[in-house]
Amino acid sequence: MPELTEKAQATRERILRAAEGLFHRHGYHATGLDRIIAEAGITKGNFYYHFKSKEALAIASLERHFDQVNLVIAQRIGAGSSPLTTLFSVLDFFAELIDAQGQAGGVVGCYFGNFSLEMGGENLAVRKPLLAVFRSFRERFEDLLKRALNAGELPADRNPEQVAAIIVSLLEGAILMDKTSQEPLEVRRAVNFLKTYLNSQ
Repeated sequence: MPELTEKAQATRERILRAAEGLFHRHGYHATGLDRIIAEAGITKGNFYYHFKSKEALAIASLERHFDQVNLVIAQRIGAGSSPLTTLFSVLDFFAELIDAQGQAGGVVGCYFGNFSLEMGGENLAVRKPLLAVFRSFRERFEDLLKRALNAGELPADRNPEQVAAIIVSLLEGAILMDKTSQEPLEVRRAVNFLKTYLNSQ
């Protein structure tokens, strides 16, 4: 696609924002293309200029959402704290996201987790970016855990690779429980458990 004008970029962003909000609240399959177009306030011609299909829009929305989340994580990692304190700050970020959802009127869950549950087993094109997202999260956690281990902040028997995988699984499971109960409780409980576990010597 040629470089977009400022107006075209604004239109594309409006489509992505509308789609993300609807996909997050209602799911991919329950959100029709006409609803996204109406929410974005555009024409079908506008839509198809930017995205060849609803699937392409979903993939672009996953990439956009990941960029936004990754920016916050990178900011927290770059804050200059010790590795373990930085890891705790990143864990707090995920709890804060769910707390904010609860305060906004309802826990809608993890954008990536929701897509994984709905489409991860049936759509390879969507599964690929989801796998990349979760791999990136694991690698971020593993890197912080390795740095904490080298700094003497973790017990020597903690395996960074295994613990990183467990962190991602525990957070995703807790987010799912909070979405089901519509109470932002389990993610914060999971984060507190992880802090205690990682702080124990």
